[in-house]
Amino acid sequence: MPLFCRCCAGLSRRHLLALAGASAAAGLSGCAAYNELAASTVSPEQEAMLGAQAFQQIKGETPRLRSPQAQARVQRIAERIVPASGSSIPLPEWEIVVFDSDEVNAFALPGGHIGVYRGILDITDSDDEIATVMGHEVGHVTARHAAQRIGTSQFAQVGTALVGAGAQAYGLPTQVIGLLGAGVQYGLILPYTRSQELEADSLGLRYMAQAAYNPEAAVKFWQAMQANAGADGAPAFLSTHPSGDQRIAQIEAMLPEVMPLYQQATS
Repeated sequence: MPLFCRCCAGLSRRHLLALAGASAAAGLSGCAAYNELAASTVSPEQEAMLGAQAFQQIKGETPRLRSPQAQARVQRIAERIVPASGSSIPLPEWEIVVFDSDEVNAFALPGGHIGVYRGILDITDSDDEIATVMGHEVGHVTARHAAQRIGTSQFAQVGTALVGAGAQAYGLPTQVIGLLGAGVQYGLILPYTRSQELEADSLGLRYMAQAAYNPEAAVKFWQAMQANAGADGAPAFLSTHPSGDQRIAQIEAMLPEVMPLYQQATS
């Protein structure tokens, strides 16, 4: 049974009509104006609450990797990426967990929660490549892509309401987790839009450069992701709208812009 959407209940008729007009004009294409309006239907506090509850559930259902070295490595990288991002979430409030799964994937949840699977670490050769993943995930959080996803769903589900900010504690339905960006593991594949994925790539490239990680490693990382795609298709982390070639082309086009940031950070 769908849960009552308290986020959507607080919207005025005028706000809903504006959202409807924006969605019609944008064709649900993910344009900036529509994304901003969709995200405004969810407060940062509501978004963070959903993220914390979803992460608690995931941690309860997915084993952690029993490797203090791997956890410390990912944590150390995050502690450089997060400040470089200018996130409003204080660094001590970020929670990064390495999960013991051979799935080649990672995800971010609002409020500062990042999950990284062992499988994605297995195909990375350097901290710079892991920083590509961390920058991308932090980019999803700072750009509030989960709020955009929830707002878009709220509009689509007005009257029936899919998401409830008052979901039972630590018992969120898989629909909510999917909307927050961790849907692949939970069988509800709701990938970010092409524009959101490319924006996270773009933001992540800047963050890693400012954190003194070599942005050129991002090309190698995405090439490794493409090579890892077997007969069953691309890894979950890659199974989103932009193709690997498209992502690599964007990164290569941005390198002249971000390499000076890297050189400044390492000088």
